[in-house]
Amino acid sequence: MTDTIRALSRGLNALRIISESGGSSCQAIADQLNLSRPTVYRILGTLLDSGLVSVDEDKIYHPTLETRTLENGLTEKAWAHWAAMPTLVKLQKEVVWTCEIASFEDYAMVQRDSTHLQNPYRIDVQEFNDRQRSMLSSAVGRTYLAFCPPQEAEQILSHLQQFGDAVDPEAQVGEHTRPMLQTVREKGYALEQRYTYPHVTSIAVPIRHGEGVLACIDIAWISRAVRLPDALEKFVPALMNAQAEIEARLASFVLDPTSPH
Repeated sequence: MTDTIRALSRGLNALRIISESGGSSCQAIADQLNLSRPTVYRILGTLLDSGLVSVDEDKIYHPTLETRTLENGLTEKAWAHWAAMPTLVKLQKEVVWTCEIASFEDYAMVQRDSTHLQNPYRIDVQEFNDRQRSMLSSAVGRTYLAFCPPQEAEQILSHLQQFGDAVDPEAQVGEHTRPMLQTVREKGYALEQRYTYPHVTSIAVPIRHGEGVLACIDIAWISRAVRLPDALEKFVPALMNAQAEIEARLASFVLDPTSPH
């Protein structure tokens, strides 16, 4: 069993313990899994970042409402998270800039993890590292809409048209929306350019499993530091290679979580 699949298996086992008990301490989970406390703390940190558990003042970890009501779907998102992070760390070393993973929740894309702290050319966190991203104006949001099942995309667009985009109120569903999403599908990626401070550009691709999209990954960089044509030439192939690696790893786990892939 590879380190990635072992970590994924441990994380899912910890989530099962927390979900079945309704709340558990790090030490109790460590005892049940026969793991060290530092190892379990790292697992719990990932679960917290993924929105799958919460922790109270007594350091008891509880399943979130999303875990209880959408357990199957969120577990798949957790699989995508664990499958993605080793590849995103490797990708960040290759491209230097920040790499992220985000998943769909409540008509927005929510950042689940990032290599921001490993980025030597760090983007201003307070201005850039917002956890929620717009479905209509962000690269990850456009990617999700372009590659998720058509019926799901139409349902999301209908909701946004009726109630607006809570993350980016200026973004609207219009005549341009569906042709733009078709272009994203044809290219295989979505592009986002922020013209407010800091000037950031990002490129995103989907992480697919079966008929759906479990998450989206992106590369984000300071626009003035890398010209767009150079970025497209270098970053798009690297991002798509990462996409293929994550999807293959995810498929290997889903097919046989004990197989030594």
